[in-house]
Formats: sequence, structure tokens, C-alpha cells
Amino acid sequence: MSAVSRNVKTRKPIDPLLKRIPENPKYKDVKPTIDTGASLSKYMNKIEEIKKNYKFGKDEIFKRMKATTFVQLLIQVQRLSHTDDYDIPATPNTLASDRPDTADLELQRLGNHSPAPSLALTDGDFGGRGDPESSRSTLLSVASGIGELDLNRPPASLKVGSSNDLCPYLLLDIRDRDDFDQCHITSAISYPKANLSKSVNYESKEMLAYKNKEGRVIIIYDEDERLGPVAAATLVQRGYDNLFMLSGGLKVAFKLFPEGLLTGTPPISVSGSKSKAIVPASSSGFTVDDVDKLEIYLDNSLQDKSIGSRLSKASNASSRQSTARSNMSSSSRLSSSMSDRPIFKP
Repeated sequence: MSAVSRNVKTRKPIDPLLKRIPENPKYKDVKPTIDTGASLSKYMNKIEEIKKNYKFGKDEIFKRMKATTFVQLLIQVQRLSHTDDYDIPATPNTLASDRPDTADLELQRLGNHSPAPSLALTDGDFGGRGDPESSRSTLLSVASGIGELDLNRPPASLKVGSSNDLCPYLLLDIRDRDDFDQCHITSAISYPKANLSKSVNYESKEMLAYKNKEGRVIIIYDEDERLGPVAAATLVQRGYDNLFMLSGGLKVAFKLFPEGLLTGTPPISVSGSKSKAIVPASSSGFTVDDVDKLEIYLDNSLQDKSIGSRLSKASNASSRQSTARSNMSSSSRLSSSMSDRPIFKP
């Protein structure tokens, strides 16, 4: 019996607290509805989401812009551009010009008058401010950077809505043209990354209009930050100081704002599911309904999602109130003690 007992190995007792509970795949996606406060699982999920959607480099020379920040800028621009939809009071007669109508008409005629013949560089510079009759470029137009091909091309639409001011941002989609035609962010302009491989003439007229201008920013984006960092670093090295890259690209933008921001049918890699009908992207701008939807999603994404629970917040608030009351009581005691002291006489 003693020999048999020696051959039997004694098992160490297992701590039930260290025993892992097997996961049931049926309830894998079920999440708790009550915020229990900070936990390691929440922190790890946040880290995994950052690694999955964002590709941060060690030495990034460009600036980033979050999707929520871009939507805030977009909403402000759209609200200003749709001021015609609201009733604006007329300007009183007291704020009108004190000059007579004849003076105003005279200034208008002077402004519309053709330049003097001595100031004209070529024959094509005479006359009004209308478009030139021929497609040949004059000396003044060549000096201004306008060639013969540019005269035949329609001018780029840099305005937003009914506003007369330029849009404060230029949104560039650096994906291929086919992907851009299928789905893109509304108000974006197609600028494939292959254009950066050119040594000259790689810039569009829109980029030159916004390059390093005060109050203007250029924002580029791709699908999932595979092309964006390289393109942004290249443009910064070529002198673009007001360049930003949209963090997360089209994938994160669709995740935060599934309605109102994109036009067309997003691909499977962006939406995560295959759509039944594929609708190509349109060139129309934002509507009032789109702006309202963006504001709703923006409020949801900017909510306080701190890992602290409501009980901890309430306890912190009560502790702040108690410390404030104690400070007020101590200050009142100090003032009363100072008032009770006799006046110092030298």
C-alpha cells in the first residue's frame, strides 16, 4: 500500500478565483447596459480600436484632424452658407450711405470703366472685365499663371452654397477615381495620390488657391490611412504648411456619421456589409436635412464617455461641495478673528 501511495501524485489545490470561466460564443456580442466604472477590458478594447483604425507613426511631420472636428467645421460653414433660409432684418435707412446717388453711380461707372491704354500690356487687355474673345493667352495672363488651356476650361467652383466667400477648407480625396465616383465625402474633390509622383504640375488650381493662405486649410483623406500618411508627408515636404490628414479616413468617418456625410454607396471595407443597390456618388452639396443629421450624430459622439461611473462622479461632486464649504467657513473664521483683534498703534 505504501508503494502504491508513493506512485500516486498529489494534486495541488486550485484557487477557484483564478479559474477562468469559459466564454459562450452565443453571448459574445452581448454588452452590459450599466456602466460599472473603469475596467481593464474597457481599456484594452479602446487600445485595440485605436490600433485597428489609426496608424500613428513615430515621426509624423503632418497634422491630423479628427472626424468630429471636421464635422464641426462643416456644420459652421453650412450654417453660414444657408443664411438665406432665415429671415434677416433689412438695414435701416439711417445706416445707408450719406453720399448722393449720383456719386455712387459715378464710382460704379469708374469701377466698370476699361483701363487706360497706357496701362495695357497687349491688345487683349483693353475693354471690360469680361472673358477674352479668343483662347490665346496675353502677357498679363501668362504672368498670372493662366495659359491657353485654362481659358477654355470652366472656372473651378470654390464657393459654398450662396456665400460669396471662399470655403475655409479644401477636402481632397486621394483614392483612385473609380473609388471616388462610387463613394466619397460630400464637397470633396478627387485628387489621386498618383499625381504626387510628378515632379512638376502636380498641383491643381484648388490646391494653389488654398496653399498656405490665412484662414484656409487643406484636408486629405483616404479609406483607412494606407495612403494618407505618405501623401500628407510628401505635401508637407513640398511646402504645404496648412495641410491636415483626416484621422481614420473614410472608415472612421462612416462609423461616426453613417448618414449625412457621405454620398454614394460605401464599399464593403468601409460599411462592413454588402449593400443591395449600388448608388453612384453625386456632386450635389449638403442639404439642411444632412446638416441636422450630422448635428445629431455629432452630439452622440461628443458625449462624455469617461470610464468613471455615475456613483464616482456623484461622490466627486459631493467632495468638491464639501471642500468648498470648508474653505468658505475657514475664510469666515479668519475674517472674524481679524476683526476681533485690537487696532495696531505704533
